[in-house]
Amino acid sequence: MTRAPVVIKLGGSLLSDPHDGRLQRWCERLAGEASGSAVIVPGGGAYADAVRDAQTHWRFSEDAAHRMALRAMDQCGLMLCDLFPALLACDDIDALADHCAAGRTPVWLPSRHLDLSTDLPRDWTVTSDSIAVWLAARIGSPRVLLVKSCALPDGDLAALAAQGIVDPHLPQIATRANIEVRLAHADSPF
Repeated sequence: MTRAPVVIKLGGSLLSDPHDGRLQRWCERLAGEASGSAVIVPGGGAYADAVRDAQTHWRFSEDAAHRMALRAMDQCGLMLCDLFPALLACDDIDALADHCAAGRTPVWLPSRHLDLSTDLPRDWTVTSDSIAVWLAARIGSPRVLLVKSCALPDGDLAALAAQGIVDPHLPQIATRANIEVRLAHADSPF
């Protein structure tokens, strides 16, 4: 039986400095020696920040902001695949495991599947953190690794959510889906 790939969320904050090498190290490893072992879920980075800023200015709905943030994740995913051509952009959940079995590392683009879905709250309580856990449950992966650029204090998921390290919905979805969630600092080895 083939082991389900780990879901690795590469936080949008990794995209903030193209010269620090952290994003490059993670992507090169996942596209190289670890190819086929993981599905990457991209954060929304500066694109999601732009949605937050626009929502503050224009006061559009949480639902619209959620849909726009999904597209921000898609944009970051497409950028990763262009920067690291061994990665494979994929918006088809059913094809992710096959890509991994073929030795490829897919980057999941979530908007096609989650655009109108009500599986998750459609507001800022959900970010790419919870979306990664949702995906892991959907593809049968028992574990998620969230790669973060911030300091990672000790604590359970509820404590980390209270500190703003992970999104507020993450503790609930991880418990309900029985998914193991680990956090790694961007400077950590894979």
